[in-house]
Amino acid sequence: MRPGDGAGRIVPVGIHLPGHACLAQHTPCAVRRAASIRDGIDRESIGIAAAPRKPHTTGDCAMPSSSQVTNVLDFLPAAEHAAIRNGNSSHDCTSGIQAAIDMAGRKVFVPAGVYPVRQLSLKSGIELCGEGNASELKAYDSSPSCEFMLATYVRDGGSSDPAGNMRNIHLHDLKLNGRVAEFGYQQYFYLLAVNATSDMTVERVTFYGFRGDGMYVGSGTLHNTERHNQRIVVRNCLFDGAVKDNRNGLSIIDCDHLTVEGCVFQNIGNAKLSHSVGGIDFEPDHNWSVYRDVTIAHCKFIDIDTVNTAGITFFNGHQAGDNIHDWLVSDCQFTNCYWGIDTATRAKAPADVADNLTVRNCHFLNSVRVDIAVNGLSGTQVSGCTFQRSPPGSGPGGDAIRLGSFAYRTSENAIDTIITGNTFIAIRPQMGAIGVLGANGLVCAGNVFVDIHGSCINFAEGNTPDNSREIEAVIISGNKIRRSANAAPGAAAMSFLSTSNQMRISRGHLVVERSIEYANDIEDDIRNIANGATIQLEGLR
Repeated sequence: MRPGDGAGRIVPVGIHLPGHACLAQHTPCAVRRAASIRDGIDRESIGIAAAPRKPHTTGDCAMPSSSQVTNVLDFLPAAEHAAIRNGNSSHDCTSGIQAAIDMAGRKVFVPAGVYPVRQLSLKSGIELCGEGNASELKAYDSSPSCEFMLATYVRDGGSSDPAGNMRNIHLHDLKLNGRVAEFGYQQYFYLLAVNATSDMTVERVTFYGFRGDGMYVGSGTLHNTERHNQRIVVRNCLFDGAVKDNRNGLSIIDCDHLTVEGCVFQNIGNAKLSHSVGGIDFEPDHNWSVYRDVTIAHCKFIDIDTVNTAGITFFNGHQAGDNIHDWLVSDCQFTNCYWGIDTATRAKAPADVADNLTVRNCHFLNSVRVDIAVNGLSGTQVSGCTFQRSPPGSGPGGDAIRLGSFAYRTSENAIDTIITGNTFIAIRPQMGAIGVLGANGLVCAGNVFVDIHGSCINFAEGNTPDNSREIEAVIISGNKIRRSANAAPGAAAMSFLSTSNQMRISRGHLVVERSIEYANDIEDDIRNIANGATIQLEGLR
């Protein structure tokens, strides 16, 4: 979410450097010095051996040996170079680096060192790169001038028409350090603020110790500003909250076509907050907000385990037509998260626009509560995933997959959910490995349940105070239910199906309309239905 009025932001625009009057006055001397360095003169002052050595490269960003590369050290006092390289400079590098960005043609190179900075403003067509974690931009202090470390547009910059967006920006091989351990939590402080931007790629960047969000893909930084982002790629980055006193690694307010791949999210959380905290949070603010065609692949979410945090959170509350839909989470690993994937949803009907969340080939290990909370989403498919607790049956007790919810006196039923080809191992569920609070249209087929410390599939009985709970159109087929030879004692209570009342296993009598259960392979010593309950699937019509 964004601040109400954006007050207090400071955007440095000057380029005055003490002792460098020629640069402050935009005289040609800085340009002449940059040219001399490119020609092999004075290379020692920036830590590069004289020609003819082949230039060192990091990714595709070469050390400055070409007229196409601008070295930020050319715009910083020579007396500070050694301290910057040694990581102990207290010099405010903001105006110098900003001058390099403003005057550069395409590439701006940040050599190894630690650079204290306030806000740096990006521009279209810029490539800002360094030598990996050795090239660190560090928050200068805790003041509002450090609210955004790198930014495209802020406040009401840009326009609501994406045709006018800032575009073609490439950031890579850098470390951004917000110093949260020293300065503490601040909700609206972001290491990278992206607004009204198209075609941005962020690669091999470490977002470390962010005070609010690591990277914010927003709609301006004023509350009612409509801005849209397009085609943002975040690849092979590390989002490390350091001390779990932050908000999100990656916060998405608005983005059409987002790709996040090969990233690691770890140590992110905030015990003082109750929601909207975790690795990646999709939190649109208005009915004109867009997030669609999202791919999150080959990522790891580790130790995101403070109360009510999640590896990924999807919110569809501002879905109004075609603006929010189609999210793929593929080949990801969730380890020790409070929630693996959580959703905040509005009540929907089968005729409404589908959300279309697909979770494929992911591994969930030791989630504190629920691995995937489908809640009231429509069009969800979970396939080829592994849900596991180690040691077996450990944790306070939480379902692997939860369908439907009842919150704020409102029932939400999962619509048209497919759960197929998954493996559930040693789960100790609250309801069931698959817990069904509400579902209209559910296919649960071809799954394997092993050593479940309770029920494999549980259905809530009775209705909710708003009389809106639905459980119907359920197909359960081709599942295998097994107890291994070395199963922990808790698996002795394993059953295939059960009912519950207020999250407690009950001896209920449930009739499920338009439903069928067949061809499930249940070992002889495992109960079909727990606790003497009856579950009657009325058959398809």
